[in-house]
Amino acid sequence: MTRNWDRAAAAMLAFATLILLTVFFEHRPFFDWAFTRHQNTASWVARPLFLLPFCYFAFRRSLTGIMASILALLTSMFWFPAPAVPREDVMRFLAMEKDILSQGWSLTNMVGALAVIFYGWALAAAFWKRSWRLGLGVAAAGALVKSLWSVIFSPEAGHSVLPYAIGGVIVLVIAVFIANRINHSR
Repeated sequence: MTRNWDRAAAAMLAFATLILLTVFFEHRPFFDWAFTRHQNTASWVARPLFLLPFCYFAFRRSLTGIMASILALLTSMFWFPAPAVPREDVMRFLAMEKDILSQGWSLTNMVGALAVIFYGWALAAAFWKRSWRLGLGVAAAGALVKSLWSVIFSPEAGHSVLPYAIGGVIVLVIAVFIANRINHSR
C-alpha cells in the first residue's frame, strides 16, 4: 500500500469516526440506543479483541488498518442486539458511564478523553516501533487503569469490567507469543 493512499484512506476513516462520535454524543436517541445494545456482553467481549488488529496494523505501519480498527471498536458497541434480560451489574455500570458521558466536557471527561487518546497513541507507537514488550506493557497498563477507573467510579458494578479487560490482554499476549514463535521459526 502506498503511503499517500494509506494516508488518504486513514483520513477518510478518521472523518467517519469523528462523524460517528458527533452523532453519538449529540443525538440522544442514538446514544441511548447504542447503550441499550451495549448491555449485551458480546460487545464487551468484542471490544478488547480489537486490540489484535489495532496492534497488528500498527506493527505493519498501516494507518488505514489502525483507523479501521478504531472505527470497528467504536461501532462494536452496538453490533449485537439488546439482551432480553440484561445483567444487573452491567446495567449499573453502563448507567454510570452514560451519566459521566452525558455531562459534556467536564474536567473529568477531558482527562478521560486525553487518557484514552494517549493510551491508543502509546499502544500504536510501541507496535509501530516493533517493540512487542513495550506494547504488551502498554496494553497491560491500559487494562489496569480501565479496571481501576471502573471500580473507583462504580464501586458496586465496576468489577463487571475486569474479566473483559484482563481477557483482552491475555488474548493479545497469546497472539504476540504465537506471532513471535512463527516469526522465529522462519
